[in-house]
Amino acid sequence: MNALILALDVEAQSIRELAVAALLEQQSTRGLVEVIRRCATLTPDIRKLLESQSDALEAAIKQCLLHGNRELQYCGLSFVRSTNDFRQIPALVSLLENKRLINHQPDLTTQTLRSLVSKLYEYFLDTSADSIYPRSFLRNAQNIRRENLNALLLAAENFQEFDRPEEIVESLLILGDVNDSAIRKVLWHSNTETKRLVEKVLKDSKHIGVMQLICDFTEVNYPNPKALEAVSEREDPEFIAHLLRWLPEQPSELQHTNFKQIRTINWLRADKQEFWKIPSNLQPAVIRLISLLDLDVASKKQAQKWMLQNGTPEAKEAAIGILRNLDSSEVTEMVLESLESEDPVQQAWATCQLRTQHVPDAINLLITKLDSPLEEVREAARQELGSFDVEYVLEHFEEFNTHICSAVGKLLQKLNPQCTREFSRALAHPLRKRRIQAARCVQILELHDQVIPALAALVEDTDDLVRRTSAEILSTLGSPAAKQALIPLITDDNSRIREIAIKGLRSKKNTEQPTQ
Repeated sequence: MNALILALDVEAQSIRELAVAALLEQQSTRGLVEVIRRCATLTPDIRKLLESQSDALEAAIKQCLLHGNRELQYCGLSFVRSTNDFRQIPALVSLLENKRLINHQPDLTTQTLRSLVSKLYEYFLDTSADSIYPRSFLRNAQNIRRENLNALLLAAENFQEFDRPEEIVESLLILGDVNDSAIRKVLWHSNTETKRLVEKVLKDSKHIGVMQLICDFTEVNYPNPKALEAVSEREDPEFIAHLLRWLPEQPSELQHTNFKQIRTINWLRADKQEFWKIPSNLQPAVIRLISLLDLDVASKKQAQKWMLQNGTPEAKEAAIGILRNLDSSEVTEMVLESLESEDPVQQAWATCQLRTQHVPDAINLLITKLDSPLEEVREAARQELGSFDVEYVLEHFEEFNTHICSAVGKLLQKLNPQCTREFSRALAHPLRKRRIQAARCVQILELHDQVIPALAALVEDTDDLVRRTSAEILSTLGSPAAKQALIPLITDDNSRIREIAIKGLRSKKNTEQPTQ
């Protein structure tokens, strides 16, 4: 034994490796303690060998941690941390006991505990991923986790006997989940002092494991009241960001029920809203969260106003779609404000809302945006106006307000330079009703002066109402082509049509006089 220990310090690497292998084979605690003492000087090959023989080293590591001097304890802690020996978490917890006379490295003990707990938590987040851990751990991962939870629970229930009790409770909450008996026991059945400490950690811890545990309680029947209270009261940016990133797109019925129990969240109250601090990609989640809560109307309206004025397009859509308690005039005002924004994204969003929110003079505004210097805005306007084709206008022109009809005509020409040809085809439609409809439509849109040949063809129509409609429209025009088209109607069999034609010809002569 002494010879093997001495061999650990020789210069020849091969001899040192043989000495370590022999000590591992003998499983001598004293000899392996000396190996751990020299962990800083071990070669990578020797360290790899030790990591593969973690079972043989367990007793020696505990000896270093719990009974070694300052040097041995430091080496033991460093070795445990570098090898990710999760089985030593109970020993680290024991090292924090107040009655233990020797703890030379309280800060390093805490750092090592925190590191191991975090890595073990990360492993269980995705056990299917390729693992860097040895097979001996992978085979027993669940048992190791369970033993660690039991050790942490025991310490938490007697936290007065331990140094750094918050670290112990936090470690328990990180490793546990809502279905673990250890978690349910510490939350529901521990003593008052322990519950108070657990509550403090739930409201203070920034570790993702604790924050996720809080969120997970919204997905179970009979959630712990203190977990829901943490959702309601926490205002730190770390938790807010985690909550919003986690919040499902489609919350379950159970989550709806549990969030209704929460009722309100402090940072969503009207007097505490600071949405400018929230990353833009999380803004839609704010609206989803508000929709789950029984938040007061004033806070809801203020949140919606902010999102409509300052939020991303996605947040604006969510604000309009979910929160419907704003007056339409307020929404219109916010859309118009965004329409003048220097931000292209904001302008594009507002452009898409003009018709949806029934903004006055929306058609004219959309036409204006077709000439915007910003491509995003032009594209938004084109998309919004895409449905304004000839067929749509023919079906709906009678619903248009008279003051926008001219704008619609200009829009059609801008979107489709061939629209007058399409109107001309409609004027020659086999159905009488369609011909009359097309004639009235081009007049209302002030496009009738561009389809005179098609209107002129109608003066020979066999239907009196079609000829009369054509005459009425042609008589409003003063061009030579329009007058020429009216001449055959002077001798029309229908007296009313003759009157319209004669009046139109006289009227146009008077109109043309000043221009000659």
